[in-house]
Amino acid sequence: MQKCKIKSVKSIGEQMTYSVEMAGDQHNYKVVNNRGGGVYTGNSHAACYSMIAYQTAWLKVYYPLEYMCNLLSSEINNSDKGFKLNSYLSEARRMNLVVKGADINKSGLKYSIASFRDEISGEEKDGIRTPLTIVNGVGEKAVESIVANQPFANLKEFLHSVDTRKVTSRVFTALVENGCMRDSWGIGDEALLNQYVDVKAEVDKEKKQKKKKEEQMDQYGGASIFSAFGSEGLEI
Repeated sequence: MQKCKIKSVKSIGEQMTYSVEMAGDQHNYKVVNNRGGGVYTGNSHAACYSMIAYQTAWLKVYYPLEYMCNLLSSEINNSDKGFKLNSYLSEARRMNLVVKGADINKSGLKYSIASFRDEISGEEKDGIRTPLTIVNGVGEKAVESIVANQPFANLKEFLHSVDTRKVTSRVFTALVENGCMRDSWGIGDEALLNQYVDVKAEVDKEKKQKKKKEEQMDQYGGASIFSAFGSEGLEI
């Protein structure tokens, strides 16, 4: 279907409306007026759409941040290659709403309202925070693991906390390249990527040592090997 954009809206005042009833089983209809154009539909159908249009317009005017966050979130998994999402982002900016990029410590699964410090005035103001799920190459399961363990002070804490079977090196690279760590960790993308292999190896080693220690403790019901001999300890 060809995508069309509204070029202009012009009021024509009050007009007669028509309820169209179809005979038989044919319920798809198009009625052309005597000037060769226009499509009529049932009054009940038009009334429903006009009510929805009024409600959404009211929300957009009086609760712009909440409205736009939900509107943007509804398009995260859309398969139209970001066509609607990008148009909604443009609309948010037209409304003078601040849209901040995804952040490893502050972003969630959906677009959300967040406070920012204005770079010019220095005042706190509300805006929209982009979710981690919008980053290409980052799946929902990986984001769930990240969000469940936020915040992270640095790379080592991050790798200790998240499930690295879901937050793989490829996911980490995608997050870094999209600038998700710049504000929270204060380190450049290239430096962070260079650190990854060594820090990951260190964390993996620490996790193995911890697991081995826990397995040894489990053999004695959570107690150390020496406490198994009683409060007197082991006499040598």
